[in-house]
Amino acid sequence: MNSAINIHELRSMAELSETIGLQKAVWRMTDIEVASPHTLKAIAHTGGCVLGARLGGRLVGFCTGFAARRGEQLFLWSHMAAVLPDLQGRGIGQQLKQAQREWALERGYRDMAWTFDPLQSGNANFNFNRLGITAWRYEVNHYGAMRDGINAGLASDRLEAHWQLAAPRRNSPIPDELTMLLSCDTSRNWRCDIPAAPDAPGYGIEIPLDIGALKQVDAKQAQQWQLAVRSGMLALLAAGYVVSGFKRGDGRAWYVLTRA
Repeated sequence: MNSAINIHELRSMAELSETIGLQKAVWRMTDIEVASPHTLKAIAHTGGCVLGARLGGRLVGFCTGFAARRGEQLFLWSHMAAVLPDLQGRGIGQQLKQAQREWALERGYRDMAWTFDPLQSGNANFNFNRLGITAWRYEVNHYGAMRDGINAGLASDRLEAHWQLAAPRRNSPIPDELTMLLSCDTSRNWRCDIPAAPDAPGYGIEIPLDIGALKQVDAKQAQQWQLAVRSGMLALLAAGYVVSGFKRGDGRAWYVLTRA
């Protein structure tokens, strides 16, 4: 399967227009929410990265990136990355990100960053455990109200992923003692203890294993989860912690935060 994937730069308007259907399939977007092929053309034309993944000639995934600067730091900002739903979990996303990494390194970038929904456990697992990212910025309602099929119903909170491109991928460091700041048992009994002065070696912040399914059956609880995760993340990041890992097991999922 993976050997048949061909990844290459998308440059022509015909190629870039193929991403429209893919965006709608992945995010269930309306027309107004889709990234225009004209915008993607501008990114590709001015030195940005628009990569496509093809299987048997069909576009099944793509990613985009462009130069960004924050203070003195120059890095590649990876704005969109998607694989068709029926082909997810087969390594195509990994191939796309590694191709984007190679593209960036060849052009002198040493860091890449992007945002992702911290309640999406699949994305978190991929970012931390496949790529080896860290995160130390949490943005509240970053994009405002979003109405696509994935994001509707919750504020668009985002964690900002940071990927050191030249560094080898490392396993997430897990302290011997991990204090669960936020957790919820199978009976939906909540525990959310945010200390006034965090000082533990590491903290855990639990998230729903499947936020999409939770929104369908209990939208109010999904919103409560988001508010609790937001409060915990903001408190620990402000206290000098970083999000250094992500774990899943026994039907649960949680972030690991350690001292920077």
